[in-house]
Amino acid sequence: MKNNSMKYNILLNSIRILSSIIFPLITFPYSSRILQVENLGKVNFTSSIVSYFLLLATLGIPTYAIREGSRLKNDRDKFNKFTDQIFTLSLLSLTLSYVILFLIIPIFDGYRNLILLQSLTMIGTTIGVEWVYSIYEQYEYITIRSIVFQLISLILLIIFVKNPEDYYIYAGISVLSNVGSSVLNYVNIRKQVKFKLTTKLNLKKHIYPILIIFSTSIATTFYVNSDMTMIGILAGDYSVGIYSVSVRIYTIVKSLVSSIYIVTLPRLSYYISESDEERTLHLMQKILNLALTVTLPILTGLILLSEEIIEVISGSNYLEANTSLIILSIALLFSVLASFFANAILLPRRGERFLLIASVISAVGNILLNLLLIPRFKQDGAAFTTLIAEITIFLILLYYSFTYVRILKFSKKIISSTVGCILIIILNNFLSSYILTPFEHISYLVVSSIVGYYFVLLAFIDEEAKEIKVAVERVIFKLLKRSGKNRSS
Repeated sequence: MKNNSMKYNILLNSIRILSSIIFPLITFPYSSRILQVENLGKVNFTSSIVSYFLLLATLGIPTYAIREGSRLKNDRDKFNKFTDQIFTLSLLSLTLSYVILFLIIPIFDGYRNLILLQSLTMIGTTIGVEWVYSIYEQYEYITIRSIVFQLISLILLIIFVKNPEDYYIYAGISVLSNVGSSVLNYVNIRKQVKFKLTTKLNLKKHIYPILIIFSTSIATTFYVNSDMTMIGILAGDYSVGIYSVSVRIYTIVKSLVSSIYIVTLPRLSYYISESDEERTLHLMQKILNLALTVTLPILTGLILLSEEIIEVISGSNYLEANTSLIILSIALLFSVLASFFANAILLPRRGERFLLIASVISAVGNILLNLLLIPRFKQDGAAFTTLIAEITIFLILLYYSFTYVRILKFSKKIISSTVGCILIIILNNFLSSYILTPFEHISYLVVSSIVGYYFVLLAFIDEEAKEIKVAVERVIFKLLKRSGKNRSS
């Protein structure tokens, strides 16, 4: 199976993530205004509970499957045996997750039905086998499918969510989108991979790295989701609703940048399995350059426009989320760099034990700080603990990755991106002298910043700016070509 170029795959996955940004910009303002702070807080609180069981259901298997499957994809017999083993393990971990959920759900009696409804995403994620699509780098399919189901969710949201009491419907629409896309995934991929249950699981080979990755995911999930859960317990649904706005914005932006790493893990794993150090280092350099190119201006924009973004997305009732959003925006830089160390350096080289060490230390520190700061500072305290956790992971992973980091060149990239960010600050100060609505301010600054930042990169003879231009042209050409074929037929 022929692979697309890496920059084309990154662009496709970025389009998918961008669609997940654009659609929430439409749906989240609508749902947050309709549901109101408290009911939105209920949905997000139960979602954070389900996330722990989803973690157990996936068991770190997707990341492991992408890395190891990428090494086997050119050997059909070995790959089929591997996918049967991984799929069977996934079903077993899903069953275990549901058994534990049913045992402890009485603790959350007031949220029982909402938790059970959202737990259906565990089934969807398991049968969706998206890791197979990642192994084969089928990002065109993933992107198109994602956009289609987001459109369906948007239509259902507008039709059915009309009152604050419709928060069950709101949660159900999200579940339907997940399960629907997963069923389509499973049906479509069976044309290439015939999943069969097997008793020959080869646990001796698979279980140790899977459990290490799973343990890392547990620690990461604790410091990511414990904020929401502990705010719900220590500060109430109102504070959860406020914090969910800043976290939603932070998570969306973080997912956009993470699309770079998601795409490159299969290719890096393959290069390393072939002992191709030259292409490995070349790809690592491109990943880091692209991550810095994207992250620094976004971080700058989030800090400058935090109030305007919150007001446009959720309304003035949520402006208390301003401080927590600024704090999380700073955390974004450390998170992105730590993700680079993890996904571009350590994971492809089977260094998941280092991720576990970093995640456990950060998770323990995060929970202890949450206990101290949330009762007094509520959502702002939770955001600060997230910043500390991201800095901690960054420093630990930098230590373990330093052998490779020191041979990468990024000083020129930091200089060009910093100059671009200074231009964004100047443009924002200029626009602030005019009386603009929040939406106008955001729109003018985004458009002018993209143009100005792009030309700054070109002035520094920046390779990423040129490659982004080529990749965009390729996508447009493919879409026009496909449109022409549809008309002729």
